[in-house]
Amino acid sequence: MIYIGTDKRLAGYVVLSDTLRSESRHMIEGLNDIGVKPALFTGDNKNAATSIANALSINEYCAECMPKDKLNFIDKREKQKKSVCMIGDGVNDAPALKRATVGIAMGKIGSDIAIEAADIALVDDEVEKLPHLLSLSGKMMDTIKLNMSFSMVLNLIATVFAITGILNPIVGALVHNAGSVPVIINSSLLLKWRG
Repeated sequence: MIYIGTDKRLAGYVVLSDTLRSESRHMIEGLNDIGVKPALFTGDNKNAATSIANALSINEYCAECMPKDKLNFIDKREKQKKSVCMIGDGVNDAPALKRATVGIAMGKIGSDIAIEAADIALVDDEVEKLPHLLSLSGKMMDTIKLNMSFSMVLNLIATVFAITGILNPIVGALVHNAGSVPVIINSSLLLKWRG
């Protein structure tokens, strides 16, 4: 409140509030669409946290959090066999960024210690691509598993044929090298994947 004069007459109010980044709502919706449950853990007061959580439709949030509260959240989720991706920018986020399955620091506005503690530092702080990156990483892991399975089965079959004399060493080398082609093609499909 602002008072003017010696009679302390009320002249007005100054209200400060956090503003949402324009891409925040789209990012949270994208995370929900791919089955990722967002949570908000902030050192801000309860009113600010509630306002932001309500605006973004985040059901799980905690206000006035200390670093140990964020660490407890991560420990609790890991005991439930769930992975945690932590996004933060401040000194108080550093322990949780280090402890999370994946820590992402806001490189442009983040503190040096948060950037050092995180696995990934966003140079331009564009978090709206996070749902796509999480989907892509899941697709990439599926591709790796498929490629590994294909290669192991092909090599097992080729080994059996080589032991029985059906496959000579030259043809075996060709089969081995030719087996890389489907793996490369399957992996290259990730370049055009939009999930």
